[in-house]
Amino acid sequence: MAEQGQLIVYYGCMFAGKTTALIDYISNANLKPNELLVFKPGIDNRAAKNIITTHDGKKHECLSLDHETVLSDLVTPYTKLIAFDEAQFFDKIIFSEIKRLLAKGISIVAAGLDKDYLARPFGLMPLLMQNATELYELNAKCDCCGSKANHTFRKETNKVLVLIGSENYYEARCADCYQIGVEIGTQA
Repeated sequence: MAEQGQLIVYYGCMFAGKTTALIDYISNANLKPNELLVFKPGIDNRAAKNIITTHDGKKHECLSLDHETVLSDLVTPYTKLIAFDEAQFFDKIIFSEIKRLLAKGISIVAAGLDKDYLARPFGLMPLLMQNATELYELNAKCDCCGSKANHTFRKETNKVLVLIGSENYYEARCADCYQIGVEIGTQA
């Protein structure tokens, strides 16, 4: 029987360096190309379809994963590590596949927003965080006061839950500045 794979999760607000941590992790894993699979959700259209990129320009090749794709169909006997960027956008149904892959000895590393812009648990992230072998909270710098930020504040009054964007729609904020923005109604 294979040794259980590790589940490593990087989480935090926007601009906290989650994708940077993910790219650093997979780069330092020293794996051959056929031993690594990197995914981003098909909904993430901020960069090229087969690239994950950081706000400071780091890039890594990936596969765009849509809801119809069966993850296990892409795994080979050589796969040792699977990485997920923007994990909050993946359907919770994928978690059963992740558990099966972990049981087969394949490690998983994921990066994503732990909370949506309304400060509620976001998508797949709570399941990943609850089951993580290693859990790393990353913080940004508050765009209002400069202190440690752990909230994603939406500058736009659009009420749709998933609004793909970057600085054009979002700011990193500490809890106090986030709450002030909510109270004065500058957030949807």
